[in-house]
Amino acid sequence: MDTKRKIDDHKLIYHPKRVSQWLEKGDCYPVYVEIEPTNRCNHNCIFCGLDWARGRIDIDTKIMLDTLGQMGKLGVKSVCFAGAGEPTLHKDFPLFVKHAKESGIDVSFSTNGAFFDPEKAKATLPYASWIRFSFNAGTPETYSKIHRCSEKDFDKVISNITAAVEIKRKNNYLVDLEVQIVLMPENADTVLQLGEICKKIGVDLFLVKPYSRNPNSINKHDIDYKKFQGLKEGLEKLSDKDFTVVYREARMDRIETGKDYPVCHGLPFFAIITAAGNISPCNFYFNKEEFSYGNLNENSFEEIWTGKKRKQVLDKIKNLGVNCCETGCRLDKINSYLNRLKNLSSNDNFI
Repeated sequence: MDTKRKIDDHKLIYHPKRVSQWLEKGDCYPVYVEIEPTNRCNHNCIFCGLDWARGRIDIDTKIMLDTLGQMGKLGVKSVCFAGAGEPTLHKDFPLFVKHAKESGIDVSFSTNGAFFDPEKAKATLPYASWIRFSFNAGTPETYSKIHRCSEKDFDKVISNITAAVEIKRKNNYLVDLEVQIVLMPENADTVLQLGEICKKIGVDLFLVKPYSRNPNSINKHDIDYKKFQGLKEGLEKLSDKDFTVVYREARMDRIETGKDYPVCHGLPFFAIITAAGNISPCNFYFNKEEFSYGNLNENSFEEIWTGKKRKQVLDKIKNLGVNCCETGCRLDKINSYLNRLKNLSSNDNFI
């Protein structure tokens, strides 16, 4: 199996030394960090999980570069530039991507693609492992309603993705170019059309994921994904050796079934850096000052990660449990795995 395509599973099993450290000491440095270069966004998508956290803040360039260098030395394996804002709006975004890779960290980012012109593509494609375009309809009219932007952005983004594909192929870059759509009643009848567009222009991967509401979000949608089961078969027919479709049915099911663990074990392996410089545990506690581990404008990443405040925040989150959290979150499968390691069975020695 191509582990790059294990979208609805977890990859923590490929980091046994880090897991062993966590089991022995109860803590470790994160494997993966999400970074928000800016909380400014040019779109206002109706499903955005961080719509409550947008603003007009850009992360300080020097602090970001210093932090990336330090994270590389501390053993952080990967970063994804994402967040409440559009990462490519930060003036030094390409520099961040390059510096992260040069610091020994694998790099990815999510973008709506409207500002990801060929110049930015040329500056970032050599260093990224994957780039995920959030593109949420197969027609300009529906796209405009979902993204709450001009219909003109539909063709603009397709043009930018097409240019990125051409730059990748011309230079034999290994980066995966991906398109992701959040499946909703408003765009369901255009999903197959978008898949066909993506295949035609040469995208590597087309992801269809469910809406999952962050409890803090302004938007509120209640979606029954059983109504869309017929989409899967038509979409999977598009897959071939050069184009993969992933219909995220497993995550749809997890959103319905809920959690099988009492606390969040996965937080030591993961972190979020916000545009304001706060290090946050996850998207549920995103930008909540009382749950911030610390701020990079005041202390280094290493000082914050090993500091007293982070331990206090983790204790507070442990006491709160997971009932208030988003279902099917990024750490969901990791938590199930770690919870099983913490609670061994009497028959586990019979391998």
